Amino acid sequence: MRFRVEDVEVELNSRKILDGVTFEISKGEIVVLLGPNGSGKSTILRTIFGILKPIKGAIYLNGGKLNAASVEEIAKIMGYLPQEHSETNLRVIDVVLLGRTPYISVNPGKEDYRVAEEALKLVGMEDFATRKFSELSGGERQKVILARIFCQETDFMLLDEPTSHLDIKSQIEVLEIIRRITEKGKTALVAMHDINLALNFSDRVLMVRDGKIVHTGKPEDVINTETIKDVFGVRVEILKENGRILVVPVGVR
Repeated sequence: MRFRVEDVEVELNSRKILDGVTFEISKGEIVVLLGPNGSGKSTILRTIFGILKPIKGAIYLNGGKLNAASVEEIAKIMGYLPQEHSETNLRVIDVVLLGRTPYISVNPGKEDYRVAEEALKLVGMEDFATRKFSELSGGERQKVILARIFCQETDFMLLDEPTSHLDIKSQIEVLEIIRRITEKGKTALVAMHDINLALNFSDRVLMVRDGKIVHTGKPEDVINTETIKDVFGVRVEILKENGRILVVPVGVR
């Protein structure tokens, strides 16, 4: 799988919100879009998924251009996890089955249920299949939504702040699930504003500021005091111990 975003620009209300966005992703990678709120991370994901249309540039997957594809067509190619999820009283298994929507003409069949049950096992939520989604904790809901994406059986995942509003244990569990999936050959583009999580769970980082990608590279190479000050506007200290890196904020600019 070869994925490329090439010189993409997006406007909303005559205001440019993405400017010259260009990057590539290889199969099996976890690539993190890292930046503060409002920097353009979610807009990049929404544009890739076809919710927003670029005024310039192109998006390619395996050499084919995605710009003209509908959201329904793209949903057969990639899964998308938005920041917010609608409240629902559906059972967990039915929420996961929504991931089969691109393939179901009327009602889900035996194969659809098999895929949904396998997806729930993958995230450790198989015992919750008949529970109502609305009764679950934040971490449990996020795992179910990930299972819904896995149920789409796509090789590419767009994940917008998948650890948002989760406690530290749930954050790690969700990111470890994503890592296990990519180790099986799937690919993830993840929007995130937590610098330390990006350092520890990504293969590459694309740092985003004002709708532009301004720094790229391996997390240990690209995340430093200068790039963090440039993108987030804060002064930090970088601590290293036992081969691990920790970013500690010390003040604003």
